[in-house]
Amino acid sequence: MSAMSDPSIPLSMLTQFHREIVVPDIERIVGASERRLRDEMYALHDASLVRFERLETEYSSIKAGLGRVEQRLDSLAVEHRDLVAEVRRLDERLSRIEKRLEELVTSQQRYALQAEVQSLRARLDVVEAQVAALQKPRS
Repeated sequence: MSAMSDPSIPLSMLTQFHREIVVPDIERIVGASERRLRDEMYALHDASLVRFERLETEYSSIKAGLGRVEQRLDSLAVEHRDLVAEVRRLDERLSRIEKRLEELVTSQQRYALQAEVQSLRARLDVVEAQVAALQKPRS
């Protein structure tokens, strides 16, 4: 082998080349990528925090609104129970009125019949008086 064909580089030169040339290039390339990646991660983290804060605010609003809806429903439930009780009272009252009305109609019919019977008795008395008058001997 000739001197030209065996290009041996001493290890110390390779180490120096690596330290002075290769390592700074790698650090520059990796450092730039690392900064860009870190900046993107921070931006993503900040955006996530903003969204999370908005969601917390919206959650609080929804929770408060739901509380108001529940209060209204409770109020409506109380009103509904009161209305049902009032309808029951009115239904009972109507039943009593209907019963009384039925009694009154029956009473009125009875009074009408009694009046008719009295009228018939009065007419009968007149007829009896006429018959009695006819039965008296004429002189």
